[in-house]
Amino acid sequence: MIRVTTLLAIVLIAGLAALGGFWLWSLDGYVEIDLPGSDPGRFNLGLIIILGLILAGGVAVAWWVLTSLVAMPWTLGKARRNAQVRKANKALTEGLLAAEAGDAKTAMKLARKARKYGDDERLKLLLEARAAEAGDDWSEAERAWGQLMRLPGGQLAGLRGAAAAAIERGDTSVAETRARQALELKSSAEWPFNSLFDLQVSQGRWDAALETLDLGEKRGLISGVNLMRRRAVLLTAKAAGLGPDHRQGAQKALAEAIRAAPDFPPAAWHGARHLMVDGKLKAAQGVLELAWKARPHPALAQMARRLDPEHKSSADKVRLQGLIDANPGHRESRILKAELAMEAENWVDAVRELALLIEEKPTARLSLLMERALRGYGDEGEADRWSRMAATAAREADWSDIDPRGSAFDFDTKDWARLVYAFGDTGMLVHPRHESFSRELEAGKPIALPRPGDKKTITMPPRPDDPGVPVPGKPEAAE
Repeated sequence: MIRVTTLLAIVLIAGLAALGGFWLWSLDGYVEIDLPGSDPGRFNLGLIIILGLILAGGVAVAWWVLTSLVAMPWTLGKARRNAQVRKANKALTEGLLAAEAGDAKTAMKLARKARKYGDDERLKLLLEARAAEAGDDWSEAERAWGQLMRLPGGQLAGLRGAAAAAIERGDTSVAETRARQALELKSSAEWPFNSLFDLQVSQGRWDAALETLDLGEKRGLISGVNLMRRRAVLLTAKAAGLGPDHRQGAQKALAEAIRAAPDFPPAAWHGARHLMVDGKLKAAQGVLELAWKARPHPALAQMARRLDPEHKSSADKVRLQGLIDANPGHRESRILKAELAMEAENWVDAVRELALLIEEKPTARLSLLMERALRGYGDEGEADRWSRMAATAAREADWSDIDPRGSAFDFDTKDWARLVYAFGDTGMLVHPRHESFSRELEAGKPIALPRPGDKKTITMPPRPDDPGVPVPGKPEAAE
């Protein structure tokens, strides 16, 4: 189609030129030229015009040839540079793709080719760094990233790559330095804050992580509930790691943690424990009720039972009832109701409350509590059945936070670090004892602290003849 169009255009132009020439030749008039030393010459006007056009065309062609010859070296150089740019771009593109695919050998080969033809040093260093990373050569990658961060426009990318390479080499101090340098730059990038914060949290450097968190808040990189929850976990982890000589600092940190996130049970538990040691039982109870209202946890109820080992059992009931009143409809509050009923030897109410809870979600903890209630009620056979069921029932993650001695939230650095993100970003708790199948406090036997002169033992009454007690799994006992 193109050839036909070209041919038609040539024919059209030739035809127009012929018509134009014929028209010029047919023009009337002549041109008289007086040349020195000869008679004047007379020429046809059309012929003169045609010759003028031919002369002008010849001059134009001659000028074009001359300028082309003069510009030829520059034109050849430009063509050569364009060819090199195409080769460099092709090598960079294929090299980056090879690096992302994990083909380190091909990526390095193309990186050398790009180094030969490319003009932009930043792109060549980027490809070298990626190729080194594909081959797990982190020292070479860090070198390339380090050179890139010294070039205009490549500082932030170079710092990020150098920090990542340093982490892979195991040099966290260099990685932290790079992240700090990047954080000092005026940029909206979030990775410097996240990288620096993650490094400090993983090492258990809670004070440094708190400072970075404050800086992230000022920069607008973190805010809202995530900020407050992360701060609460960091403050609690810091307080939990302080020794007896720093109790005042621990109490201050825990108070800030509770204000930041009242729904973080470890902060309330450790805070109440410190207040208990200082004899501030009313304040400790207030902390527990505040936390219970926000997020009930069985460890908080255990702490309420242990606030004052020397008081009478009636004070325990008042404190536990205070927790129930703070959040009466929650599952943990209903479990407390059943436990208080058992302590009052009101076995029928205890069994009824536990039966409703088990209908919702049967667990080993509830099975053991049901066993205890049924033994108090006097039904040993049914109690034995629930004891056997407890051995295979599901465990409760929150209950597993309490160890057999009654202590809770005894986390190591790794567990606290996990909590920073689990609770900080999603509001979830971690349960290391649940994950490792560690022994936990037996639910049917709450921890009992001896009181001076308290030698009273609880005796189980004989089973009354009351068919109205609802026992899950036993139809003849149902109402």
